[in-house]
Amino acid sequence: MRVLRNGSKELIKEINRFKVLNIVRHQHPISRSEITKQCDLGVSTLSYIMEDLKNQGLIYEVGESSSTGGRRAKLIEFNKDFGSTISVKIEETQILVALTNMDAEILSNRSVPFQKSTSPEVVVDMIETTLKQLLTENNKEITDLLGIGILSSGLVNRHEGSVIRSSMLGWKNVSITDMLKIKFPNAQIFVDNNINGYTLAELEKGEGQENNNFLVVSIGAGLGLSVVIDRKIYYGSTGGAGEFGHTSIVVDGYDCHCGQQGCLEMYASEFYFHNKGEELMHAYPETILNTFQFSEVAEAASEGDPLAKELMHGMAKYLGHGVRNLINTFNPDKIVIAGEGSKYHHQFLDKVKRIANENFFEKVGIKTDLVITRLEDDAWLTGGALLAINHIFQEPIYEQMKAGV
Repeated sequence: MRVLRNGSKELIKEINRFKVLNIVRHQHPISRSEITKQCDLGVSTLSYIMEDLKNQGLIYEVGESSSTGGRRAKLIEFNKDFGSTISVKIEETQILVALTNMDAEILSNRSVPFQKSTSPEVVVDMIETTLKQLLTENNKEITDLLGIGILSSGLVNRHEGSVIRSSMLGWKNVSITDMLKIKFPNAQIFVDNNINGYTLAELEKGEGQENNNFLVVSIGAGLGLSVVIDRKIYYGSTGGAGEFGHTSIVVDGYDCHCGQQGCLEMYASEFYFHNKGEELMHAYPETILNTFQFSEVAEAASEGDPLAKELMHGMAKYLGHGVRNLINTFNPDKIVIAGEGSKYHHQFLDKVKRIANENFFEKVGIKTDLVITRLEDDAWLTGGALLAINHIFQEPIYEQMKAGV
């Protein structure tokens, strides 16, 4: 359990400084008068903080605001080039790595493949090599690197920076932060589940601009969930909240890689295509399917392949019931569908909506929007960067937290 710092004048000064900085960071460009309205600080205190932030190169003045009369106010801009972050998404057979500025804008990125079940040590070495290559190619020094955000599948201990268990990767109790700290001792390193990282991107760049309470469901090779309540991701007791894919949907159903049977992930993701596809293959000798990857099944279904259509309809049925359960449990404003499968939503979304809308709340006229994400594929990497950036600029209220900038 994290311990709160004792109250002191120094702590109050740090908190006020970060409040001002984050107002600028999230709303830039912004006028001093708007900052004053939001942070409730005296003129002299705010001026001192602003001068300090300018001297450190974190903010600067730019242009002037439009005016309906009187003196036009100068605008304050966040210096997104103050430093750099590295974002990493560890997938089952590859890593995605991006170099970003401090506004989570991707400057350069690449993917590096590896064999399934590759050891954590080898993957960390790959991250180190790719990270250094991106810095060099973009004329950045290692001293420019302020943070590293790592996204992984499975159960993650965010506070210790470890992957407790990822059955898809075959990892258990991997202290990835400690492994990377040896290589990058001066960078702040943070780890989270991949769907939570994506949801950070939704909060700042997508649906979070309009909604404070929503769910993000990712569909593709697996099935993920992130829960946003009052603009904060709900993590649960140990950080494992959102294991939607491992809720039971079929008693004594398909074996799941997590050790259970009948998990929703085995019926509402690519796993279902493999499981059911192998069962039905003999009944569809003319099928054009060679593998059961989500993209191949979706494209074959669009071409009228009967086996592919059968698989897509089955997956949509189970996903619809799963989404209905989410609505009945959380009563969210909105559910956002993301992940690789969202690209092929025209193949399944109508059926999912029909089933999901037969929920408890719909019966009394309370509707839940079900939408496809408007973010691009690189939102995973944007989210990984935001994982690091948000921590770096977080108000330092805990004993283990120090002002990072």
